[in-house]
Amino acid sequence: MLDGIIDIVKNQALEAISQNSDVPTNKKEAAIETTTSSIVDGIKSQLTTSNLPNLMNLFGGGSDSKAITDSIQGSVVSALSEKVGLNKDTANSIASVVIPAVISLISKKNNDSNDSFNLESLVESVAGKKGGGLLGALSSLFKK
Repeated sequence: MLDGIIDIVKNQALEAISQNSDVPTNKKEAAIETTTSSIVDGIKSQLTTSNLPNLMNLFGGGSDSKAITDSIQGSVVSALSEKVGLNKDTANSIASVVIPAVISLISKKNNDSNDSFNLESLVESVAGKKGGGLLGALSSLFKK
């Protein structure tokens, strides 16, 4: 499940960065990897009990998730600036394209009854197998 998310993010990053003439050719691969890992880590860091309603809204196709997207965008911009050496404007332009595209694709998968992806599976792939305690509570909130 997490591999599917990583593939979605990487494909979107590849497309946005490949087409961005402000990213030097010798930094494109590092920018793709950094963008991918920053977004995936950002999503994983948002998996907290206090944030579950916001995540459900975000990946359920809702629009009231600005705090989450802003947090992930800030992480991506910082990582691209610090690790890859891109200026903040270029980093921000990449994040501004990739993050909404990723969220849209994950939302589509989540809302497609013919797709095996669902938020419960995402929680399980990040936190481990379904069980009691916090993970059980998280999983039950994400059931369709």
